[in-house]
Amino acid sequence: MTKIIVDSTCDLPEDLIKKYDIRVLPLIVSINGKEFLDKVSIKVDEVYEAMRKGICPKTSQPNPLDAYNLFKECIEKGEDFIFLSFSSKLSGTYQTVYGVVEDLKKQYKEIKMEVIDTKSGSLATGLIALQASKLLQAGRNFESVVNAIKKMIEHIEHVFTIADLTWLIRGGRLSKSQGIIGNMLDIKPILHVNDGIMEVIQKVRGKKKALKTILDIVEKRIRNFPNQIIGITHADDIDTAKELQSMIESRIEGAKVIVSKIGSVLGSHLGIGGVGVFFFNDKIESYMD
Repeated sequence: MTKIIVDSTCDLPEDLIKKYDIRVLPLIVSINGKEFLDKVSIKVDEVYEAMRKGICPKTSQPNPLDAYNLFKECIEKGEDFIFLSFSSKLSGTYQTVYGVVEDLKKQYKEIKMEVIDTKSGSLATGLIALQASKLLQAGRNFESVVNAIKKMIEHIEHVFTIADLTWLIRGGRLSKSQGIIGNMLDIKPILHVNDGIMEVIQKVRGKKKALKTILDIVEKRIRNFPNQIIGITHADDIDTAKELQSMIESRIEGAKVIVSKIGSVLGSHLGIGGVGVFFFNDKIESYMD
């Protein structure tokens, strides 16, 4: 038996995590100097509540001991496992987990273990994990699923916007002057992820224009494979997510949409009110509805 394991930046809805028995390795969230295990000892809503009070949470990669204990649990059950990591260019999670697994491989040669840099985050990682779980459930072997995951990574898309530039300023990702001017002019950056790195691809004024721009980009990039599961995430703004869902379903025939809240780690950096869309830009040979 093979187990899919993700880190807590994966925003696949909890019901699907449970349905496919996906294990989750928590990153660390710090609020006012106190550390919590993401989605274990602190809930996502508690992190957003702190942010609404003006607190800027800090985040860090998983504790290597937590990773070791989680993997050892699988090993003791005789389970092979595939770990899907948050982009190595945005976090040290991949390197931390890779080191732990390399040590375990030397001790337990009979267990198949794979650590994969998804070059993704949020529900993009979630969609990959969902497909991998479905393939395993359908009887695909370890190597076949690993190869399918690597192919998915080549075709996964993230398109998103940020509602309030203040959080990028606080996190040191945007200068104070740029942020203040941007907020005054109601500038909404449109971003995507290219080879694991977040990039601004457009800047528009106003939320309405931002959502329309996202929809236009999605419609163009999904053209070769519209009939798929599309993910939408939001940073504590379900109304905007539902609005974007309605726009997508009216424009992209055959799309099936799942909506999820952006987790603590990414939410802490992107701020309240952001919304993103995740999908594959081409049909993967092994894709399962």
